[in-house]
Amino acid sequence: MSRQNALLTEEDIRLLRRLNYLLEEVLETLEVLADEELMEALKEAEEDVRAGRVRDYEEFIKELRQAGEI
Repeated sequence: MSRQNALLTEEDIRLLRRLNYLLEEVLETLEVLADEELMEALKEAEEDVRAGRVRDYEEFIKELRQAGEI
């Protein structure tokens, strides 16, 4: 089939792939929002950040090494 008679143009295909990607993101977001346990954990994590109960990556790795986790 020639490009002139193609059902979808290359641009159409590109846009459909982009739409597919965006719809997958929406579905993933809805799954997260529907998971009450996960949403509660996210709220707690946000509270920890606001309260300053965080540590940087290097500190975290150091703690894991000291605990024999890695």
